[in-house]
Amino acid sequence: MVENKKMRLAIIASATGTLLEWYDLYLAIILAKGLSNQLFPSGNDTYFLETLAIVGSSFFIRPLGSLFFGSMGDRQGRKKSFLLSLLLMGGATFLIGLIPTFQQIGWFAPILLLMFRLIQGFALSGEYSGAIIYVSENAPKEKRGFYTGFIQATVPIGLLLCLSVVIAVQSMMSVDDFNQWGWRIPFLSSSILVIFSYFIRKKMAETPVFEQLRVSNTLSKSPVKDSLGDRQTWKKIVAIIFGGNAAQSTIMQTAQFVTLYFLQRAMKIEEHTSLIILAVALLLGAPFFQLTAKWSDQYGRRKIIYMGLWLGAFSIPISFYFFHLLGNPDQSTTLHSLPLSTLLLFIFLTFINTLASALVYGPMGVYVMEFFEGRTRYTSMGFTHNVGNGVLGGATPLITEFLKTHLLVGATFAPFIGLVYPMILIVIALIVSPMMKDGVEKD
Repeated sequence: MVENKKMRLAIIASATGTLLEWYDLYLAIILAKGLSNQLFPSGNDTYFLETLAIVGSSFFIRPLGSLFFGSMGDRQGRKKSFLLSLLLMGGATFLIGLIPTFQQIGWFAPILLLMFRLIQGFALSGEYSGAIIYVSENAPKEKRGFYTGFIQATVPIGLLLCLSVVIAVQSMMSVDDFNQWGWRIPFLSSSILVIFSYFIRKKMAETPVFEQLRVSNTLSKSPVKDSLGDRQTWKKIVAIIFGGNAAQSTIMQTAQFVTLYFLQRAMKIEEHTSLIILAVALLLGAPFFQLTAKWSDQYGRRKIIYMGLWLGAFSIPISFYFFHLLGNPDQSTTLHSLPLSTLLLFIFLTFINTLASALVYGPMGVYVMEFFEGRTRYTSMGFTHNVGNGVLGGATPLITEFLKTHLLVGATFAPFIGLVYPMILIVIALIVSPMMKDGVEKD
């Protein structure tokens, strides 16, 4: 009973903040089209790619942030690190909602967006790893997957919350009003959740693992040096990144944002319809992010991850083939809705890709964590996750869009050229993953 109460508090404190930070991070991705129109000069379609580059910058800075927050977490405590990350993320999100338009301040508008996105990425690099470690180090070893699965489920729930807020705000005003000022509301409203999450986390205690290291005076004095200065640790990092971590992120990014942009921009499907497709698929798929983590306690982390890699390798190209075949059969150049049968098919296909995401991502947090010892765990796990998940996988929307707009191929293959990048990462993971074992480090 005491264990259950303790774990409930740990999960609530960790999950609420992590949910908020995913919500904050995803808002700019969902609203990239609107941000492009408001914060860049009008009349140039290439500014969407530039907006994606700025939005994607939050992923590229994450390895640097992981070293900062990881070192703090390993030296001063898990709690302090992700309290700071929560405040940074919340503050940056609120300020994005206050950025003046390009017409008001010119090129300072995209510069401010870049600055706030960098702060968001920097903050998230400490948040996610800290939450996984905090829950894992409080959980019984045989139930680590089960409990960390609730943290993993904050990703689809955070995106679902983001989509729900955007759809709700859009439904309460005209398209012009939303494009002019309504897009700011989802960013500004996140401040309420920040305050709520902060006070919950203030009540948290440190993990037993960290307290044991502190009492025994075995805390690392230089976690970055102890982690990245060790050859064996580097071997683990590279193997984890290419054995599934980067592929996990690219599957998720493809199932969510590449799908969204493909439907909106290539197939000319109405924005509201495309958001509903993604939202319903996420609603159906969200429970599997926790269930797959739970299954990994019984069947092994890597086996569940490997199943997801294979599913993604087949489901992604198949789904995009049908998106292209049925999404705009009349080659219309104007926005249009979908017949009900096509809408349901697209929801199903997006759900299958979401299921692949869940199989790989559900066990991934505890899978990476268990490779590293307690005294340098925050730094090592954070750096590994944020290079693979953040830089390599997080670049998927930007790289797929870049390939579609800059690489000349035959007309038949042209709509799908962007999928080359995620498929390469998936194939590499399918080759590397069988050579690995689940983590065996002891606390």
